[in-house]
Amino acid sequence: MTAPSPSLLPVLGAGLLTVIAGAAMSLQGRANGFLGAVLGHAVFAALISFVTGLLIVSAVLLCSARSRRAAIALLGLLRTRALPWWMLLGGLSGGLVVIAQATTVPVMGVAMFTMAFVSGQITGGLIVDATRLPPGGKQRLSALRILGVLVVIAALVYGAHERIGLGVPLWAPLLPFASGSLTAAQQACNGRIRAATGSAVVATAVNFTVGLIALGLATAVIMVAGVGWAGFPTQPDQWWILLGGALGVLFIAFTALTVARLGVLLLSLFSLFGNLAGALLLDWLLPIPGSLVSPTTILSALGVLAGIVITLMPSAGSPRGPACRT
Repeated sequence: MTAPSPSLLPVLGAGLLTVIAGAAMSLQGRANGFLGAVLGHAVFAALISFVTGLLIVSAVLLCSARSRRAAIALLGLLRTRALPWWMLLGGLSGGLVVIAQATTVPVMGVAMFTMAFVSGQITGGLIVDATRLPPGGKQRLSALRILGVLVVIAALVYGAHERIGLGVPLWAPLLPFASGSLTAAQQACNGRIRAATGSAVVATAVNFTVGLIALGLATAVIMVAGVGWAGFPTQPDQWWILLGGALGVLFIAFTALTVARLGVLLLSLFSLFGNLAGALLLDWLLPIPGSLVSPTTILSALGVLAGIVITLMPSAGSPRGPACRT
């Protein structure tokens, strides 16, 4: 068997990291879904998730002199307008993702949430990659890249059709689809911050800080409207539902590192496969009401893999080079 070419190895390495990040997202979805049910509202679960994530990133930032220098450099870039301020808003999308998880995972399971989320993610990725927003620059839309995305979408629709037929409400996939679409822009913005500062830690910290501010405001609004906290995880077997923030840190940090190498579309496809594979394992090993692992779902996952392979073919577009500096 011929070994992968040297130019392809960095892409495959970045792809593997992104698959791991996607698998972490599926576990985050299950954790935040349960946490929202315990706390009484999806926004409360998102707030706790972002508080946990920001504490972890802040600890890393304080312990790393390199990351602190990168944070100071980011302030300088914003002051001189070398980096547009609106690139800091990626965290708003992250907050919407967690709210979507906590709202819809208990209704339709992790796998169905994943199918809706990544449909929006790859659609957004195809659009964002055609702009100059990604850190690796604009990437041409070849016929194979478009075909790969169409294969993925077809596979996801095939798998989702079975769930809709079992009674999942039609509105349920819309929220994760919208959050997935915005995630493509979030990943590009995080990648630009990482490229400009040389630090994935700083990009992750910005993401969680902005998201936490937005979720804090949302929490205040719904509490004024009369929604109160229903409780807090107290059972020994519930400790893992507080890990959503830590898993979010893993996802944001890994994708901020790999987006410049892969581009937003390929990053979305690798993340999608890891997310879907993790979701299938969760719904199979730890099923909840609404979750289902059937031959249809497995065939859907295989179709996603086929779409990734098509998009990775050499004529689909050249691999990304090193991140460009802003």
